[in-house]
Amino acid sequence: MTKSISKIATDIELSHDRTLTQRQRSFAQYFVEGIYSNAECARKAGYSEKVCWKQASVLLNGRDFPHVVEYVQELREERERKYGVTVLGQMKRLHDLSRGAEEATQFSAAINAEKLRSSLGGLVTDRREQINVMDSMSREEILNKLDKLKKQYPQAFEGEYKIVDNES
Repeated sequence: MTKSISKIATDIELSHDRTLTQRQRSFAQYFVEGIYSNAECARKAGYSEKVCWKQASVLLNGRDFPHVVEYVQELREERERKYGVTVLGQMKRLHDLSRGAEEATQFSAAINAEKLRSSLGGLVTDRREQINVMDSMSREEILNKLDKLKKQYPQAFEGEYKIVDNES
């Protein structure tokens, strides 16, 4: 028998005597989907871009928010009951698909299956969400970031370089 998501959340809240916030619930649901990085799950749940990676770590460490970790586990188990899909089953299926594609000399398909299997197993994390961080920063924020980098890694800024101004 499957339980509703709200029933799962209520049971966990009662057992831990702590409320799951809407952000925590959303984070857990995105996390269980298994298609986003931890930081992306936190960002999609409403945590700011600046702290999403840290918040994801804190939510999943089991120490600070054990009720969130238990909620994630319950959602996974519910999903397994509902769809008959398990992490180990999916990993085996992807392994079989990879081997079959490799034997048929379809190396691109084999590589994609292995990438998915590695991601599912937690060996690989998609970090694409950090590629364009500077696009959303102001000039002042970029200059401050550069100053911090100069202090942290002075050897990288040795030698001659030219400051480019938008006006010239």
